[in-house]
Amino acid sequence: MNFICEKNILNAAVNPALSTVPSKNFNQSLEGFLLTADKNDGTLIVSSYDMEKGVKVTVLGDNVKIIESGKIIINAEKFSSIVKNMPDGDISVDVDSNLTMTIKNKKSEFTLHGLDGETFPLIPNLKGDKSFKIPRKTLKNMIASTVFAAAVNNSRPAMNGALFEIKNNQLNVIGCDGNRMAIKRSFEGIISTEDLDFKFIVPGKSLAELIKLIGDDDDAVEIELTQKHIIFSFNNIVFFSRLIESNYIDYERAIKIDPKTTVVIDPKNFLSSLERAGVLLDDKNRPLITLDFKKEEINIGNKDDAGILQITSSSSLGNVCDECDIDIYGEDLKIGFNKKYLAEALKPIKENKILLSLESATKSLVILPYDEKTGDKNIDIYSSKFLYLVLPVRLAA
Repeated sequence: MNFICEKNILNAAVNPALSTVPSKNFNQSLEGFLLTADKNDGTLIVSSYDMEKGVKVTVLGDNVKIIESGKIIINAEKFSSIVKNMPDGDISVDVDSNLTMTIKNKKSEFTLHGLDGETFPLIPNLKGDKSFKIPRKTLKNMIASTVFAAAVNNSRPAMNGALFEIKNNQLNVIGCDGNRMAIKRSFEGIISTEDLDFKFIVPGKSLAELIKLIGDDDDAVEIELTQKHIIFSFNNIVFFSRLIESNYIDYERAIKIDPKTTVVIDPKNFLSSLERAGVLLDDKNRPLITLDFKKEEINIGNKDDAGILQITSSSSLGNVCDECDIDIYGEDLKIGFNKKYLAEALKPIKENKILLSLESATKSLVILPYDEKTGDKNIDIYSSKFLYLVLPVRLAA
């Protein structure tokens, strides 16, 4: 193998592939990149695969000059570090018959020992039976708004991923770990040549890596599905992952509520108060915060619905009390939550106002969008553009 590639272009191909290289593995091949140079096609492909997810990045055309075809497995961490630290300009990569790679430009030269490219694990077929497209920016937002709620190492496999549900060419993404739930719906629709109606579960760990790569462009990402894998293609990158073959919970049954208290609040102010209330707490040990929703009997505007949310926390280090202005409809209510779960639900929200729907101190809090123009507080929980549900923590008597 022998090729020449400009340093920044080669670095841009190597970096995405690092995301699916395991740091330690019994199989030495998996700790490396598979570099494949094809003189006939004029392409260089950088591949990585950890047996669950993988990346293929293609460099072609004027960006690379293939002098001799070949393939080799090379230590990913070392190769990427060498490319990153090389001086600007063209980099020459040459592999001899003993699988020794020489990487050099005018001022620097490195040698690395590689492995036979034929020993790299077989990458699954990256051509799906079903496909659709969606803007990359939209997909990234939907994943970021839900993946935090997916479980990690849950005994129920389905809970370790996010459910992608396509109905009437609308995409819904759902994450749930048993303590909280996040739902994001795309009303922009997906791009497809046929009517689609199906669902699949993508591992949360795969989605966490995907959103680092996908970017914020309005260009579409093509999504293809095989029986066991999902493939995301954008620019010169192909990211693929195994699907979780299990049945997801009936999430719609879990969000039925009969609210006795409804609150309108600024999510940014709410999140800021939560963060202040959590300063003295340890996030690793169930950081309990108490929310006390109550009407203001006396207020400057003499508003019937004016209220105060008092947020308190206590630890061995001391106590915190913080307040937010709210509009409250219905009953006063005091309820406890894991501060981390509640804060993570608020972080993706971009709206100026949101609705909090509460039934009792032992039932879930449901967070919904609020339309300031209509002032409608009876939101359809099955069609709202987002919904977050957080289970409470029982307060000591």
